[in-house]
Amino acid sequence: MVSCSEKTKNPGALLRVRSSLVPIPDTLTITAVGDIMLGSNYPSRSGLPEKNILEKITPVLRENTQILLGNLEGTLFDSGGIPKECHNPDLCFVFRMPFSYGEYLQKAGFDFLSIANNHSGDFGYFGRKATQKNLDLLGIHYAGILKQCEYSLKEKDGTTYAFIGAGHNGGLVSIKRYSDIKRIIRKVRPQADVIIVMFHGGGEGIAYQHVPHKEEEYAGENRGNVVEFAHVCIDAGADIVFGSGPHVTRAIELYKNKFIAYSLGNFATYGNFNLKGANGKAPILKINVSSNGNFISGNVISTYQIEDTKEGPGIDPENQALKYIQTLTREDFPDGKLEILDSGEIRKL
Repeated sequence: MVSCSEKTKNPGALLRVRSSLVPIPDTLTITAVGDIMLGSNYPSRSGLPEKNILEKITPVLRENTQILLGNLEGTLFDSGGIPKECHNPDLCFVFRMPFSYGEYLQKAGFDFLSIANNHSGDFGYFGRKATQKNLDLLGIHYAGILKQCEYSLKEKDGTTYAFIGAGHNGGLVSIKRYSDIKRIIRKVRPQADVIIVMFHGGGEGIAYQHVPHKEEEYAGENRGNVVEFAHVCIDAGADIVFGSGPHVTRAIELYKNKFIAYSLGNFATYGNFNLKGANGKAPILKINVSSNGNFISGNVISTYQIEDTKEGPGIDPENQALKYIQTLTREDFPDGKLEILDSGEIRKL
């Protein structure tokens, strides 16, 4: 089975029935954030915050949106499993969020979380299955595991959304093997009004804030050609592509009237994460699309995390994430198809 939509045995039929009963809105607002790791109980509970670090940002996430999604950077279960071996502790971390922290994600309103990243396998097969089971219990959709859980379908307010996760590690839907993503998109296209892909790829840190338009190498791994991958997704029928992995904000692009964000940075990451400088500044993107997924407009809301206070994400009064997106988009995609205003508004030219 390649669908994660356990409750929807015939999603195509569901779409046809619901679409005839519930009018699809002319404009859909999709809210996306980057990496989420709310605290780890491994190797000890000292890696856990004493509170819900999403609490103060939750009203912003839930405001004026149909769908909310992000990248779950780690596993979600209480105990057990065999942690992966770290040959280089400076480049390798192991994350296990307790199940109770999943309730914070539920309260924040997350509809979909990608599990296609280099930390979803931190506790091997056991950890991945336990994470999926707990997300099912929370009612949060997920995707990204090759030939097991490649996509998920969710009907909401008369619109059916397809979510696909992809990453650069083994066992995931790959950002490096395009045949798989094409196959998945072709399969879900007749069943969905809007197809959203969230990928994990590219180098990590401030040195990799620019999109290089070629394959990226980091920590001895091929992290994919993210531009080529995003374009392949849209050419195959996807409507929106969101990136994660670099832990910093990257540029955005409009390609064939479809929206791409190449990295949404560290959104809510507690513990072993570098939050200095650009690593602690991340956007919340609210993207407005038509009922067939074409870009209409958007808005960048800048957030920040401070490593010393461990308060979780808050609204950045200096709008650093917005400024990064403005500069990086101008330099990395100078075709001028998007205008990003100082107010945070994203316009199509």
